[in-house]
Amino acid sequence: MSKPSLQQFQTLMEHSLLSDSVDDDCHQLMSLFEAKSELTDADDEAKLRLAIYRNNVMHSLTTALADLYPVIKRLVGEACFKGAAIEFVRKCQPKHAALLHYGEEFSEFIGDYPPCQHLPFLADVALLEFNYNQAYHAADSRILDPQQLACVVPEQLAEVSFTCIPSLILMSSSWPIDEIWRQNQQEEQQVINLDDCQTAHLAIFREGYNVQIVNLEENCFCLLQQLNLNKTIGEAWQATLEDANNAQRELDESELGAMLGYLFSLEILSAFKINA
Repeated sequence: MSKPSLQQFQTLMEHSLLSDSVDDDCHQLMSLFEAKSELTDADDEAKLRLAIYRNNVMHSLTTALADLYPVIKRLVGEACFKGAAIEFVRKCQPKHAALLHYGEEFSEFIGDYPPCQHLPFLADVALLEFNYNQAYHAADSRILDPQQLACVVPEQLAEVSFTCIPSLILMSSSWPIDEIWRQNQQEEQQVINLDDCQTAHLAIFREGYNVQIVNLEENCFCLLQQLNLNKTIGEAWQATLEDANNAQRELDESELGAMLGYLFSLEILSAFKINA
């Protein structure tokens, strides 16, 4: 028997670990190798070892998902979450040895998962949980002191652009996902009337060792989105005014100063520069 290539072995091993057919997969995997033992129970022992390894892999990955998505697990129940996690693992394997970023596609997966179609907000809540985790593990950064802008002459303020802290993540949802998330941090859940709640325009960022979730007024969120794209204050404000006008939201040109002051108070800006 010719020796299997590394690619052959890795492909079949991956398939064996993720499928639910232990006997067939073990037989196919073992067929790549010459028999190493004359014991009659060698195949049974190989099947047992593969089953143990398979269970360990599946347990570690589904546990990682449960740790990353505790609110989703609470919303759908343990049994439903376990079934969803197993199916997700079989479709989406880790791309890196470290599981820090594993599960990014879970929000899209859970949104399409048939048993959860009665919870249309679930995908956005899952994305919020993933972004929360990303913000927690983001790099540290200095915070910009507003007094540093004192050196900028008034005529140049419109040409100032900012760098936001690495942990800042912006996301919007038509559901009150921040309220859903907060209610599920408590032991006793309260009923949320989704019809009475506003949409969410969230700034997620780390402050010290704590991740903050701030629901911004929509115009302020739009301004921050533009600034986060390294647009100058003038460009960002013009885009915000146009967006508000197109969406028929009220916004006075005099509100820029108050919005910038509020964004500075959140301590999410780390540097600035004057663009020539």
